[in-house]
Amino acid sequence: MPNRLRFTDISLRALRHSDTLVTYWDETMPAFGLRIGLRSKTFLVVHGGGRRIKIGRFPDVSLADARKEAKRLLANPAPQLASRTPDVLVLSAVEVFLETRAAKNRASTKAETERVLRRHLLPDLGGHPVNEITSEHITSIIDGLAETPGTANHVFTAMRTFFNWSVARRYITHSPMAGMSLPAKPGERDRVLTDAELAAVYRAAADMSHPFGYIVLLCIHTGLRRGEVGALKWSYITQETITIPAELAKNGEVHMIPNLIGNNLLLIPKTSDYLFPSHAGTPFSAWSKNKRRLDARCGVADWVLHDLRRTFSTKMAEWQIAPPHVTERLLNHTVGSLTPIARVYNRWNYLAEMRDALERYEKRLAQLLRDHAQV
Repeated sequence: MPNRLRFTDISLRALRHSDTLVTYWDETMPAFGLRIGLRSKTFLVVHGGGRRIKIGRFPDVSLADARKEAKRLLANPAPQLASRTPDVLVLSAVEVFLETRAAKNRASTKAETERVLRRHLLPDLGGHPVNEITSEHITSIIDGLAETPGTANHVFTAMRTFFNWSVARRYITHSPMAGMSLPAKPGERDRVLTDAELAAVYRAAADMSHPFGYIVLLCIHTGLRRGEVGALKWSYITQETITIPAELAKNGEVHMIPNLIGNNLLLIPKTSDYLFPSHAGTPFSAWSKNKRRLDARCGVADWVLHDLRRTFSTKMAEWQIAPPHVTERLLNHTVGSLTPIARVYNRWNYLAEMRDALERYEKRLAQLLRDHAQV
């Protein structure tokens, strides 16, 4: 049965926000409703033919004004029907966007835009009509990237461009990202964990175990990005190597590193093609809530998971474990000590050098953990 409620300012303020979208309908005007999400309450009216039209957010728009607008819309159905936008799926719209708008960019920019949209937008929203995407949908995706502010900004920018294009294409009348600002202040982080902090994070992650704790431990041991670890599949792993496919790597290039953590991987239960599947069977995505749990356990403040990667690189230099070009290979950086020409002609995979570096790194990491063992 529909949720019916007598709309008053008091009754609407008393309604709690919800992790899933819930709509309440006014007892005195059945076509007038309030949709509640995680962070907003939005007035809407069901127009002739069943189309839902958003009026505005409560309390920015008062109940009295929203009711007045609902009556106006219901009394004048023809103009709204004439302006109805097509029910184009996000997946289909993205394909057209990549073939038209994004194709005008540089090849590298187009490739990065495509990677971002396919990885962050389509898995959750690809099957939804573009005209049904709300700001709550967008916020949910961005909030999941809170621990990697740089990535959050890239994803935000790519999605904003796509939805602005969708407006020009007449798929939607307005962008669900209108009025939203970049989630993070642009700029480079330079946070490197101290030895004591790294040991504390390591112990806390080991206590948390599978899945999130093991993800953090793999980041510490390998220097891989959190998204690469969270989306690992068993088919990417052999006794000798761990391979990150091009579509998963940030730079769009296959990344292979020696596998020195085979015994650790044996602790992970095989319940899916993924090492760390979500409840929906997709790559791990519950970053924010698990990071908060980890912070509470380790007591380390003002850090994000990507700082582990910077710490890994810093330790390689501090401990004089490997020359810069080998560390760059481990991190899958396309820039570094090799010139562009050298990268074209030098096709050596450096697996032997990377294995030697990781073996030495593992020994120093073990010593660090012993030096900072809890009493």
